[in-house]
Order: sequence, then structure tokens, then C-alpha cells
Amino acid sequence: MEKTIGILSMERMMSRVLNSVGSSRIRVRWLLPYWEEAEEYIIGKKYEVLIFQKVYWDTFFKYGDYRGIKILDLCDPDFLENKPVFEYIDKMDAVVTSTEELAKYIRKLRPNAIIKCIPDRVYLQEAIPIKEAHSEELKTVAWYGYSRNTMYLERTFEELIKRNIELTIISDSQFDLPMRYRNKIKIQNVTYNYSSLNGEIVKYDAVLMPDPFGDERAKYKSNNKTVQAWAIGMPVIKEPDDFERLASKESRIEEAKKNLEIVKNEYDVRLSCLEYRQLINELKEKKNVKPK
Repeated sequence: MEKTIGILSMERMMSRVLNSVGSSRIRVRWLLPYWEEAEEYIIGKKYEVLIFQKVYWDTFFKYGDYRGIKILDLCDPDFLENKPVFEYIDKMDAVVTSTEELAKYIRKLRPNAIIKCIPDRVYLQEAIPIKEAHSEELKTVAWYGYSRNTMYLERTFEELIKRNIELTIISDSQFDLPMRYRNKIKIQNVTYNYSSLNGEIVKYDAVLMPDPFGDERAKYKSNNKTVQAWAIGMPVIKEPDDFERLASKESRIEEAKKNLEIVKNEYDVRLSCLEYRQLINELKEKKNVKPK
């Protein structure tokens, strides 16, 4: 099939190492196996539709005369980092967000813009291995993500101490416990490696992913890490009450089973491809673009 849709990912634009930018993997490469008419953007190639995944490309708009459909895929609140988000929104035919909270905020400031939420979803072919063996007691938990987000963990430390639960941090740099918690929590650090991430996570009894209450940026962020943990059969602890709720083997097995079904029904990337196609067809009708 002819490739009529080019997606310029943040990872490619910034010449990053493959799989070093999670949003580009989740929102670009995971969709391509099911989106025959789309590909990662090739410089110089003509496309009917261009999607800019967290990309603000000044040169493209300064010197180009592209007349096709332009979509900004905004999966982070980049306006909080003084990036030219709204300047670029005004150049686009539509904006796609990863969360409804982010979409609502943009709609307030750009009420005439076409804004659609297409959530972060999962390429189920990579959701392996699925956790099968569960321990009788909840004794080990793992957290994974960028080291800058480890600050959210502190609200879980008292529960870890009370229940004598071991914590593993899977991240890009070493995490050290605050002084007052040292020698009270058994902790280990594992270097983040995407290729071995799932195999590492399923070693533990649960994934620890506390909600980042009160964080201005985090309220716009998606639940992609939670969903990816669900997709490999892992129970996820988000609230202090979850430690008790998921203490037994039976409760964790039931939780994992329930959430795995949610992933299959609501978070398969094929749904994202379908939603993108619907949006693009609507934009083509609006611009009176006839299919080839």
C-alpha cells in the first residue's frame, strides 16, 4: 500500500537512540504494524498527511509550502516548558492528545481548534512475558521510569516499612533513599533497559506506581506505565490502600486477570489506528481532499 501518512517522531527529529523516547515508541512505532498507509517521516517525500509527534520544526513552516493535512500529536504539557505549543497549534488542522485532561485545557485556550484525545495504548505483541507465578505474600515491588519521577515514591515508604516490602527501582540512574529511611527499607537499583524491562518487572509481586498528586505537569500525563504493567499481567499499587487490598496471592491474581482484559478491550493500539483514520477522514472532508 502507498504510504500517504508521514509521522515525524520526537525520537527521530532529535536523532535519539532507538527506544530512548518512550512516547515515540508508544505513539508512533507501535501503531505502524496496523497502519498500512503510515510510516515514519522520510525527508523529501510527499505525503497527504503529516503528524508531528512532539515536534516543533521551525524550518518546515518557515520555508515550506506544504498544503496537506497537518496534525500535532501533543502527548505532554510542553507549554509548561515554554515550548511554542500554541503557536504550532495555530498552524495545524488538528491536535491529538494522550489524555482528556490535556485536551480539555487546550480546548479552553483554542476553542475553535479540532482537538481529539487518542490515549497511549499497547502493542500487545511486545507484552511478553505474562506473569504467571504469584507469591503467597506481597513482599517485593518494582517501580520503573525516569529518575526525575522518583520523588513520588516517598509517600509509599511508610507502608513499605510497615509491611517489610523490598523495593526495586528500574531507572536511568541510581536512586538513594532519603537519610531518614535508610536501613529501614531494603532497596536495589536496576538499570533501565527496554529490551529486558518486561522480563525484569515480572520477577516482583507488584508494580509500584503511586499517583503524582499535586504535580501540575503530571495531571496531564497518561497512565501508560500502569497500562504496560497490566499488559504483562502485573498488579499495580497506586494508593496506600492497595497494599492491603493486594496483600494476598488470590487478590493479585484476580487483579491481574481483570486488568489484562481491560487492556485487551480498551488499550490495544489497533484502536488508536482506527481513531486516527476517522479523524483524518473528517479532516479530508473538511478540506475537500478527494482520495486518490
